[in-house]
Amino acid sequence: MGRASIEWTAEMIAQLGTDKDAVLAERWGTTAKTVNLKRNSLGIAAFGHVAWTQAMLDALGRSTDAELAARWDISKASVVAKRGALGIAPLDASRGKETQQPWTDAEIVQLGTVPDAQLAMQLGRSPAAVRNARMARGIAASRPGKPPIEKR
Repeated sequence: MGRASIEWTAEMIAQLGTDKDAVLAERWGTTAKTVNLKRNSLGIAAFGHVAWTQAMLDALGRSTDAELAARWDISKASVVAKRGALGIAPLDASRGKETQQPWTDAEIVQLGTVPDAQLAMQLGRSPAAVRNARMARGIAASRPGKPPIEKR
């Protein structure tokens, strides 16, 4: 019915967390779930997981994303995602200054009250910036003329 259990070797265990679970699973002829369960049972962080320190968080937006990624030996995408999730504007390397204005409390309370494109025009921001700010804060999109989506 199911697959035979895998015999974990010391070499296999040493590779856990060094690549994506799915990649290792394919290499070993098992499922990603099996690899995930073993990795988690041993307390090994997932490949690409970043343990953000306060010093790292404080540096976001003060150097370019690429510089920080190289300094910390992580992907630039990880830096961009974390900085974006915290609402920190990127540093523009070509000019040495922020490329975006930080979101004010007055702007944040407007997120999700009208369609993103409409709010973008009102605030002088791009629709993508409004959408990203709304989603980063877990705010649902405005649905004019439609009932609100209920959380379950």
